[in-house]
Amino acid sequence: MKSIQAIGLSLLVASVYAGCQDGYECCKSCNIVLTDESGNWGVEDGQWCGIDEDKCTSTTPSDPECWAAEQGYPCCTTTTEVAFADASGKWGIEDGNWCGIIEAVEDDNCGIYPCCQGCVVVTSDSDGDWGVEDGQWCLIKKTCNGDGDVTTTTTKTSPTTTKGVTRTTLADGGIYESGIFSTLPPSHTQPPYPHAENTGLAGCGSKWTMVDNVCVAMYCEDQLSSENCDDCGGKAGSGGCVSVDPALCKSGIWPEVHDASDQPWKYSRSTHFGLTYGGACGFGLYGLCTTKYNETGALCQKFCKNYPDLCKDPDNISLRGNFCAPNGNYYTQFWSSLPGDYDNYLSCGECYEVERTQPDGSSYPKDTKTDNILLQVVDSCPCTANAKWCCGSGVDHCNEIDFKYGCPIPEGSWHVDLSDIAMSRLQTNDPYGTMFDGVIPIRYKRVPCPVKGNIHVWLRPGAGPWYFALTVVNVANMGSLVAVEVQQEDGVWVPLVRDPNYSSTRPQERYGSWTVKQGTGPFTVPMNMRFTDSAFNTLTANGAIKDWGDPNFEMFDFYYIDTGVQFPMPEGYVGY
Repeated sequence: MKSIQAIGLSLLVASVYAGCQDGYECCKSCNIVLTDESGNWGVEDGQWCGIDEDKCTSTTPSDPECWAAEQGYPCCTTTTEVAFADASGKWGIEDGNWCGIIEAVEDDNCGIYPCCQGCVVVTSDSDGDWGVEDGQWCLIKKTCNGDGDVTTTTTKTSPTTTKGVTRTTLADGGIYESGIFSTLPPSHTQPPYPHAENTGLAGCGSKWTMVDNVCVAMYCEDQLSSENCDDCGGKAGSGGCVSVDPALCKSGIWPEVHDASDQPWKYSRSTHFGLTYGGACGFGLYGLCTTKYNETGALCQKFCKNYPDLCKDPDNISLRGNFCAPNGNYYTQFWSSLPGDYDNYLSCGECYEVERTQPDGSSYPKDTKTDNILLQVVDSCPCTANAKWCCGSGVDHCNEIDFKYGCPIPEGSWHVDLSDIAMSRLQTNDPYGTMFDGVIPIRYKRVPCPVKGNIHVWLRPGAGPWYFALTVVNVANMGSLVAVEVQQEDGVWVPLVRDPNYSSTRPQERYGSWTVKQGTGPFTVPMNMRFTDSAFNTLTANGAIKDWGDPNFEMFDFYYIDTGVQFPMPEGYVGY
């Protein structure tokens, strides 16, 4: 993400030892950049230096001197967590006793990256806080200490605001904050997709072709309902076979939505794709299982028994069992405000109210219409895999339908591929009802998610101190998340990353789970978590993950952990 040039240094290590000898100075800090057969190395002021093993492995701080000794206290040796600060300095607690925290020299050493002169944070990752100066990325000095001035309140109705940060302790114990998530400026734009060869895992196969480094759909231009070029030669550019605009097969660039309230109705159409817990978002049984529809089998019955809140509908409207897969370029998006270059936002968890309309787009009379439903995004309908429906307005190949907003769908709308339960409800008000029509006219609008219960984490089997993967579900209000963080054993907050195991040639198939970034850990349980929603509000759950799971638990493969916290609904929300 950081487009900065690493310092070009030539490190000659033959017969040179990093013992602060043989031509290399000792590092002032203990920040290790490289380890080789000669020892540990750091970089300071753009030059290599040897790590002083005697100083850096000593259990007694020696540089700088322990300032707390003058007051009869030792300096901390195992913690840097600030419990109290006064004119003397910062204090921590070890073994129940006060100790002084040494403000080490390395606080202002940024290693191979330049240090920022100012303290304005643009974004943060595992390397630290980042700013932009003179058009280049730079690391914020740790001595800026921007978080130290934020105070906390425990009253739900009277939050404290300090330097743009509002912090409230909710009734459920969650710490709800706004203003701490750093966003990027509008100048952050999506770069060209990386070069890819049409082979191996990145290959597009015989049904698609590669254009602009992504796989794109093909269709026969003289067949208005074709989904591939099997009937016209199979090769784009000949025999009437045309390829889709590659922009429709990349991550979409849609207006960023940071408030799910008061969104407009949009007109579109819906097909249906069955019942599955294998959606791209990685939600598993969440969203599929409902106590009002039992044909999903014994597995859903066990799920609802163990996680009853995850099977409950909101008041006055159905939700569980209703899910959808939007166009792939809506499922996967690029937001300029977020770190990342290609597909940094997934619409997983967003909620929509959906109404079946008459063919001309008007509402049915009250005595003949079916009830509106609520649904969540749990999957993707990639353009590559479904050129007929899921490539967007103007690329539709669905001439067999004749309602007003069906083919093409209006600009700014996306195709809504529904679960069978949702489609049955819209046609008959019954999840078991007969689906007489394969495609129906609808209108939809984004709404706050009124889910029952707390945020849950589906922790995958095999989790442990050094690696785990998870999905976050049942997020209220915005529904979707832009960041998930966990706290390391040493107290450092570490951002999780979206599952990296996908090809950039097919970005609309990206999996929605979160996983540990290589080089982080260890993690211990109980483990604190921090969630940031798409309105950039952050919610901290202390002790969210209490254990790594019991293999003898009947739902061990679907181990959903109640985090005990939930995002508040919008002020004034009254429901349906």
